[in-house]
Amino acid sequence: MSSWNFIKTDLNDKDFLIDCRSSAAYQESTLRGAYSFPFIKKAFASDPESQKKMTGPIDEILKLIQKEGATRVIAFDEGMGMFASRMVFLLRAAGYQNVFLYGNRWPSQGVALEKGSKEMELGPGDKPKKLEGVVDKAFLEKNLTRLQIFDTRTQEEYDGKLPRLTAPEPGSLCGRLPGAFLWDWRILYDGQGNLIEKTQFNKKLRSFPFMPERTTVIYDYNGARSSLLALMLREVGYLDVHTYQGSWFEWRRSSLPKQAVSVYGQSGSSAAAPRVGGTDRKSS
Repeated sequence: MSSWNFIKTDLNDKDFLIDCRSSAAYQESTLRGAYSFPFIKKAFASDPESQKKMTGPIDEILKLIQKEGATRVIAFDEGMGMFASRMVFLLRAAGYQNVFLYGNRWPSQGVALEKGSKEMELGPGDKPKKLEGVVDKAFLEKNLTRLQIFDTRTQEEYDGKLPRLTAPEPGSLCGRLPGAFLWDWRILYDGQGNLIEKTQFNKKLRSFPFMPERTTVIYDYNGARSSLLALMLREVGYLDVHTYQGSWFEWRRSSLPKQAVSVYGQSGSSAAAPRVGGTDRKSS
């Protein structure tokens, strides 16, 4: 049994199940009755149209949960990973707290499976809605030097060697937000691919340059990996924690300051970027 309250390992008939794996994996086999909402894998910027594409589907999911009379929502992917965590965080940010991460890795044993048939392509909402704990580019630009920023990508992405972990494209800008600490999301898992226990997480937190009194913003490439760390920090008592959904996907295209800048696939093209807040900061 996991020590994390946002993780559940039991299922019941009243659960609203959300499969956050790929469309192909879902169609091949999923938990019986599970829905798939492909929007959860997309990147979203801070402009109103992008925000409507993110918050519109969230509203529709909440209506569907109510219509089906579900008592709680369970989101899952291959193994307590980025996109299921993102679904949990966004639904909670929209005000629905009874949503959890499924604590059993795929393929699930001892549960009923079927071919996925409830893949829902949901359109944008009428207007963007505020999600509690989700900040935009304007907020970061205004408060950049006052924030504690965590980068949950890998060391290679943080150091400006890769623009993203999966399928990096030549010509893409590498780098990070100025002043960000590195907190590689992979250290949140043990050697078996399970989330580390809460006591172990708290131990890591004590050895990390973390200042609880400061507003914390977490980002990655597209706003997915950061959601897991946000859930964990909030559960251990740090409520002034937010995700930046635009993440590096949006920031790299802006004129805002960046660190460790280079162009992927172009040797010798690295260039220094304007810095904010002094020297680079890394986790030990």
